Amino acid sequence: MMQSSASPSDLCDSLTQEFDSIDSYLIAVHEILNQGHMPDIADLDERIARLCSRVEEAPPELQEDCLAKLDDLLNKLSDCENEMTAFQLAKKA
Repeated sequence: MMQSSASPSDLCDSLTQEFDSIDSYLIAVHEILNQGHMPDIADLDERIARLCSRVEEAPPELQEDCLAKLDDLLNKLSDCENEMTAFQLAKKA
């Protein structure tokens, strides 16, 4: 378990940066697919797991603030999965 001496504000900023980083990552995945290439997303699972773990360890008020962001992230991941599946199917055709 991660013990942190960071203030709630610092933790919130750090979590926001992680959400933004993953969002940028997913945008890049979309762009790579649009360029006709399959992106390498090998580290995405680890990044998502780390983010979820940090949210889980955050104080309840921060967890509450993260719920909408997590829901948005889930939707983006679903869209990403759908795009990658469609890409693979189009390559097979």
